[in-house]
Amino acid sequence: MKLKSMLLGLLAAGMAMQAVQAGARTLDEIRADKALNVVTTASAPPHGFKNPKSNQLEGIMVDVAAGVARHLGVSDKLADVPFSGLIPTLTSGRADLMSAPLFITEERARVIDFSAPVYEWGEGVVVSAKTDRRYTRFEDMKGSRVGVLVDSVQFNMIKDMPDTKVSTYQDYSTLLADVRAGRIDLGIVDPPSILYQIKSKNIPGVKLDTGYRPQRKWQVGMAVQKGNPALLEAVNAALAEMKKNGELAAIGRKWGVSDLLSQ
Repeated sequence: MKLKSMLLGLLAAGMAMQAVQAGARTLDEIRADKALNVVTTASAPPHGFKNPKSNQLEGIMVDVAAGVARHLGVSDKLADVPFSGLIPTLTSGRADLMSAPLFITEERARVIDFSAPVYEWGEGVVVSAKTDRRYTRFEDMKGSRVGVLVDSVQFNMIKDMPDTKVSTYQDYSTLLADVRAGRIDLGIVDPPSILYQIKSKNIPGVKLDTGYRPQRKWQVGMAVQKGNPALLEAVNAALAEMKKNGELAAIGRKWGVSDLLSQ
């Protein structure tokens, strides 16, 4: 019994140590380390992507993260993960801050704490350049083969629509390829990402359906682990100052999304 108690004690201690390792770093710890660990994703240009020439992460949320880090008086250390890995990376303690095109939703807010909104947009529809079919309302998608990013709000929008086949993708490049090849009828997408990719990569055979009217708009925010109010407050203060002094506006102009910035 004594040996069993000792083993159970060691197991409990190990679990406690793991919990501490997975815990969020405090603002004081981040400032002492002089570095902010930021998780983002390179799968959604212009919000985040890797420059093929420099192999460096760039994009709207990369620039926003750099600005926040400057206001905190630290450097930013970026980690790139697939879109579906953003929240797990943050909640596991491998990052202090998430800066990516992740919409603020009630479901996600139960797991992580979002900052004030940075910018916003509604869903869009991308189709083959050869198709004559148009989608003006969300209901028009019924019966179609639809592509969306995995774990996205667009997936939650469409997943329960009757008589509709939904395919999920890790990135827009693969989704666009399937639209062009006719393997799916349309993709429900973030218009800034798709317009940027079509233009910057000169992608043929696909187009944004300009007649579609979004069902709703979502806001993008940064995020921290639950139970880290000092860091969240500091991030919000940095964003407020960046809005006030024009830093966010400059980032918006740089990436062509000035009209999407939250007020």
